[in-house]
Amino acid sequence: MHERGECLLLQRYIRSDQDQLEDFMKTMYVSRGYVFDPEGPHSDIRSIELLYFETGGGFWLLKEEQSVIGTIGLKGIDSENRIGEIKRFFVLPEYQDKGYGKSMISQIIEFARQAGLIKLRLDTEKQSYKAMSVFRSFGFYEIPKYNDNDIAEIFMELSIVS
Repeated sequence: MHERGECLLLQRYIRSDQDQLEDFMKTMYVSRGYVFDPEGPHSDIRSIELLYFETGGGFWLLKEEQSVIGTIGLKGIDSENRIGEIKRFFVLPEYQDKGYGKSMISQIIEFARQAGLIKLRLDTEKQSYKAMSVFRSFGFYEIPKYNDNDIAEIFMELSIVS
């Protein structure tokens, strides 16, 4: 992923990224009018190995030089039916509309296929219209509520069977 000579790289999360990841999340949640609460509703950010890697998924950081400018997570939510869920899909506002979100989604879909998943799900809010545009461009469609997220307003799914 290159933009005007800048080198952007989607890197798998490692424990030493934690402080930088939490700073990024604070910035993203404030930009959306929320408070980042890693002890409460955003506690998954402090349990990435358990909630993402150990469920057959992963968590990645989009970096420019050493700065986090985006994130995306994938966790297994139904191993019997081979369903994964996209989580924490964010790109800093100043980097949006440059194709980075689409590139991240494309890479996550490929990772999910290789991991043997056949469906991906996600939840989001109506205010996330840019993200929804990205999801729809890949064929995600709306489905009934599938989880207990009280903040989410829109639930989507994509079949990724090759």
